[in-house]
Amino acid sequence: MSTLYYGGAIHTLRTPEECFEAMGVENGRVVWLGHTAAGRWEKRVDLAGMHVYPALTDSHLHLLYTLVLAANSFMICQVGPGGVEPGDLAGAERRMRLYCSQNPRQKIVVANGYIPSAIAEKRLPTRRELDEWTGGKSCVVYSIDGHSSAMSTAMLRALGLAAEGHSGQFWGEEHEFMQGRVTGLIARSVTPAMLAKGIANFTNECARCGIVRVCALDGNGDVERDVTTRLLAFLAARMDVDVRLFPQYMDLERARPYFKKQAAPRMGGCGEWELDGAVGAHTAAFGAPYADNGALGHCYYSDEAVRAKVRQAAQQGVQLTCHAIGEDAIRQIVEAWAAVLPEGARRPGAPMMRVDHFEFPRREAVEQVKRLPLAITVQPGFSWLDKRYLKSYEQYLLPEKIAQQVPLRELYEAGVCLCGSSDSPVQSIDPFAQMLGMTEFYLPDQALTPYQALRTYTVNPAQMLGEETEWGTLEEGKRADFMVLEKDFLAAEGAEAGAFCAEYTVKDGRRLTPKRGTAAELAGLCLKRPKKL
Repeated sequence: MSTLYYGGAIHTLRTPEECFEAMGVENGRVVWLGHTAAGRWEKRVDLAGMHVYPALTDSHLHLLYTLVLAANSFMICQVGPGGVEPGDLAGAERRMRLYCSQNPRQKIVVANGYIPSAIAEKRLPTRRELDEWTGGKSCVVYSIDGHSSAMSTAMLRALGLAAEGHSGQFWGEEHEFMQGRVTGLIARSVTPAMLAKGIANFTNECARCGIVRVCALDGNGDVERDVTTRLLAFLAARMDVDVRLFPQYMDLERARPYFKKQAAPRMGGCGEWELDGAVGAHTAAFGAPYADNGALGHCYYSDEAVRAKVRQAAQQGVQLTCHAIGEDAIRQIVEAWAAVLPEGARRPGAPMMRVDHFEFPRREAVEQVKRLPLAITVQPGFSWLDKRYLKSYEQYLLPEKIAQQVPLRELYEAGVCLCGSSDSPVQSIDPFAQMLGMTEFYLPDQALTPYQALRTYTVNPAQMLGEETEWGTLEEGKRADFMVLEKDFLAAEGAEAGAFCAEYTVKDGRRLTPKRGTAAELAGLCLKRPKKL
């Protein structure tokens, strides 16, 4: 069917100014852009003065965690205009006890979003405290950045860990490299009904946010068979939203079975590919001690080990990404890429190697990245929250380290492929929260314009995945993937950038419709023909 969308503003995003009043769509593709409503069209849609933009891509999230935790967890801390609640362990205890009383049959209690920097005691709960709060249930509490956790005695035993003499608090490698086992344990407690609800909630939230595509960084090397990631790949290939899967394995051979399911071979992300931790857990790798307790974060692997893995991926044509937050981890991975990648522009249509987070680079790393065909995946919504509510940077970092945050504008204007993302479930999938973080960046002189921010979710991800001939801008011949907003995002000022949502979202020429999360929907999804991941 041919459809004409007219009476609005069609922003192609090829330039800040290019805009049309009408767009023709047929067979899932854009076939015409113009300024009149003339011509023969089987269907006409009046935009009523609204604004159309290319649909969005979230370049870094953890889909299994997002689906499972959305169906089987709660947020223990809430961030609002008045600050963070609760503000102490007693408040966290009240929330935990209330949740347990309201969900008596839940086998594993999962609490997300715990904010140690906003808690008066400045720490995670201990296992004995969680034992008391939950009545002895298996329980895990995740810090807001996902890089530290606390577990009850029952949870430790379920994981085969010795409880006696252990506080139940985890960070660093002890936390990072057992998350596959934790996720598998949680996933086994998820019923088909809960899974159906999780998929529906995720799909509906993507539609509300104008997202039609996500890069899913999933899988953990600490699980021998990793059945949950295989199940995720099966489901992801059949979801309404397109999924580009990055198996999080350090071993290329372990990732290889997924390559035949992918449009291009990809691997890496977090999990085994975390080169360091995060600021909130005091495990991001800096050359200087943390300001509050003198801790010194470190890289989890040697330079030689990282270079060997990077070289292997590059030689075999596998798109690779990894987690690097602190300056030492960023130096390690950028130097590894500099040793194997040619300087200059990338080859058009080729997927780009990536560095994810890239939060606190030294000047040398910034200059190297400008010369390399690398994509940098960022989540500035976190630093926006931190500056106003969490206050972890100012508590934990020296002033010169805070000022060393990723120079967004400098990298963008140098032509570096910056890609926006949420790191869900660490943050909400809401892309406008991240774009608010870009336009009101922690370092004001490095803030992006709304146009630049929007391209980090559209044009740049298409280039990063090597799919720019298919989507990323609205052009004749490209896929009809777009979102419709009531107001012009390109004219957004200040906090207004974070207040947008899509009136509706169109993928391949069809509007995404709400999901109900029923068993019948899940069964129907399983019967769908798979797409390339």
